[in-house]
Amino acid sequence: MQGIVRQAAIVGLAMFATLGLGGCSLFEKPVNTRPPEPLKPIKSSLPVKQVWETSIGNGNHGYLLRLRPWLHEGVLYAADQAGRLSAFKADNGNQLWSVKVGLRLTAGVSGGEDMLFVGGQNGKLIAVSIKTHGVLWQTQLGSEVMAISKPAQGEVVVHTNAGKLVALDVSTGNVIWNQGIESPNLIVRGKTTPVISGNTVVTGFSTGQIAAFSLSDGTPLWQLRVAEPRGASELQRMVDVSGRIDVIDGVVFAASYHGRVVAATLGKGQLLWSHPMSSYVGLTVGDKAVYVTDSHSAVWALDLATGASLWKQSALRFREATVPVIVGGYLVVGDYQGYLHFLSIKDGAFVARKHLTDAAIDAPPVVRGDNLYVQAADGTLAMYRIGKPSTKADQAGHSGSQGHSAISPF
Repeated sequence: MQGIVRQAAIVGLAMFATLGLGGCSLFEKPVNTRPPEPLKPIKSSLPVKQVWETSIGNGNHGYLLRLRPWLHEGVLYAADQAGRLSAFKADNGNQLWSVKVGLRLTAGVSGGEDMLFVGGQNGKLIAVSIKTHGVLWQTQLGSEVMAISKPAQGEVVVHTNAGKLVALDVSTGNVIWNQGIESPNLIVRGKTTPVISGNTVVTGFSTGQIAAFSLSDGTPLWQLRVAEPRGASELQRMVDVSGRIDVIDGVVFAASYHGRVVAATLGKGQLLWSHPMSSYVGLTVGDKAVYVTDSHSAVWALDLATGASLWKQSALRFREATVPVIVGGYLVVGDYQGYLHFLSIKDGAFVARKHLTDAAIDAPPVVRGDNLYVQAADGTLAMYRIGKPSTKADQAGHSGSQGHSAISPF
């Protein structure tokens, strides 16, 4: 039952037009009332060790947020919904410092240029000094902050709940430019994090489009429709590009709800390929494939060059799996019951499973080498490290059955 209720929230129906700056989304009836797939035993072949575990406070405090840590120079920075921003040693989880930023958070942590960035329910973006831990500036953006880019060329770009894209000077917080595409009344709860590549910033919108803008002045460069609204109801016509997008070697990869996965050129937005699929959490790009979690929580691998389906793992259906991340040559996703599922990158077979907490893992883990940093909705923060697979056959990606078993000794 818990999974069904959360599905209603995630497929989101945030009626921002009537809620103004309140930031609390209004959720309608569940889009999907089918129960989550029960977990079946697996044959574990990948050693996974939990190195440390700690807590950052109240976590998401019951809100549907995707607060995610940021890792930099051996320090992990994490925040909770109540506005507590904390720093931990990445190798052992020891807390270095903690401050309250004075607002309830909806986005972060992002960082760069000796600063941390978090966004608030009240529409403010706040910059915090890594060195002094003090607030450097705060800027009111007029609508709930939902996603924050990595800073580049002296700018940080923010995506708000009203569909606005705002670029700010990182040293002062002054707005340099703002753009946007008018959003429909019903939207998926969440916004695509803007990606900066050179002098171009690209992101997705609730209209089913991805769009690129000049980083220096916000000039629109191109728009590409990823999905067309169809159906008799507003719910059926939801086509948000709300999940993670990627830009690799001059190619933009994106996925939409009730739409498709696409690859397009960064320079002109020219479509290279498309694959019909519905996703609201987005994708990750590897060396040979694009890995996508669809709106039913099946995990897919699509050929990088053509978009053709390579494999599909359906055993996590309706478990609200995160977007896949790549760690040590494997894929990992979190789910609504606090499990981490490790998959073969070659065929999608399960190779390990870890249970962190009973709360949801809404945000994808942060990866550095063979290490994985995970933040759960209840404020649990943990680090895992993967080892060597138990056999050559497992390393090749053929690990056998699905489901749950004890993790192999590390």
